[in-house]
Parts: sequence; C-alpha cells; structure tokens
Amino acid sequence: MKKIIVQTWILLLALTSVGQASEPERKPEWILVTDRDGVQVYRQDENSTRLKTFRGIARMKVDDFKAIGVLMDDYAAVADFMHMVSEIRDVKRYSHFKRDVYITTRLPWPVSDRDAPLRVSFYQEPDSYDLVMPIQLNPGMPEQNGYVRMPQMEGYYRFSPVAPGEIEVTIEVILDPGGAVPAWIANIILRDIPYFSLKRLRRVINQPRFQGVDTGYYKVPKSWQEAEEASVANVSVESPAPSAPR
Repeated sequence: MKKIIVQTWILLLALTSVGQASEPERKPEWILVTDRDGVQVYRQDENSTRLKTFRGIARMKVDDFKAIGVLMDDYAAVADFMHMVSEIRDVKRYSHFKRDVYITTRLPWPVSDRDAPLRVSFYQEPDSYDLVMPIQLNPGMPEQNGYVRMPQMEGYYRFSPVAPGEIEVTIEVILDPGGAVPAWIANIILRDIPYFSLKRLRRVINQPRFQGVDTGYYKVPKSWQEAEEASVANVSVESPAPSAPR
C-alpha cells in the first residue's frame, strides 16, 4: 500500500513539473498612463530592467492618404513633430522600403542627450492597407561627441485607415536609454514622447505641402478612392452651368 502511495506522489510531482515547464512566459501588461485629447499612452516594462516600452495611439483626420508617405520621407518634418527629437539625418537610402538614418534627442537637464543610428523599413499590409514603418538599432556608426549612444531601440509606426478621411496612428518603441537616467525622467519620457508626438502629427499631416503628391510606392485604400471620386462627382453636379452669352 505504501509503495502505491509513493508512486502516486511521484507521478503527481512529475505532472506538476511538466505543467510548470510548459507554461508560457507571461508578458508584462499594458498600463494606461495617459488618456487625453484623443491620445492614449500605454507603458509596458518591468521595474527590474532598463528596457522601457511605450505605445501611443490616436485617431486623426487625414485629407490625403498619400500625404503620410510624403510627410514621413521629410526627415526635418518628422523631427519637428517627434517630441524630444532634435535631428534626423539621412545616412543612406537603399529604396523607399529601406533606409539608414541617424537620430539625436534633446532630453531635459540633467540627463545627457542621446543618439542612435537606425535602420528604417517600410511595408504595406495588402488586406488592411496599413502602412507600417519598423525601426531598429543599426550598430556600426562610431559614437559621437556630446551624446550617449542608446544601446537598444526598436519599434514601429503604424498608420491604419479607419474610414475615408480618418486613420489611427500607433507609435510603439522599446528602448534602453543607456547611461544614468533618473526614474522620474524616464517616466516623463515614456509619457510625453508618444503624447506630444501624436498631437503634433495631427496638426501637421494636413498641411498643404504634403498634399497631392503621389510617391507611388504604396496603394490608397479603395474606399478612399471611391469617396474621393464621389466627392468630385458631387461637386460637378452641384456646380451651376455657365450662362449663355447675350
């Protein structure tokens, strides 16, 4: 009888160990830190790690879907709307779908400014028409005086068409800022970068200089094309016919 009990306990312990070993590692949950002005900012990180993850989401009106590519190809314009970014310099463009850039940041005192060489990619999802720009650290560029090199940075921009004339923009970045960054400043960075960047993007994306230019390397959603054609047709119908000369 004792032998049967011992064997049963051994079997239960073995099954428990297998279950624990096969249990998938739980990822940190997204924590909402800001929800105002139509911008939601989330944080996902472990207190024990230097890696910081933030995600910002906002919907915005867009007059011309093609303006997204025109704006994102203008590095000076991107540096202007990205909060705490001081410069984005073109290093090498292989194509519209791959390019290398160098980015510098302007951080609040007493933290030193950061920099990072990045590889930027681009693709469009065929079914949803989402435009996605992944970014990742591109090591190899020598460190520059006056900046602390970020040892890790990766993420993406995602522009998702919601309806004709409206998109949802997601900015997600995982980074290790490197050097010594006080926790309170790290929290400000996590909150402010996506919040202010999305607010500024909302203001600039419909500027006239970005409208009416077809970069040709991604497609406009069919629903947007149909809405534009219907709008043009309505304008033609409503316009009064010129009066005959007397």
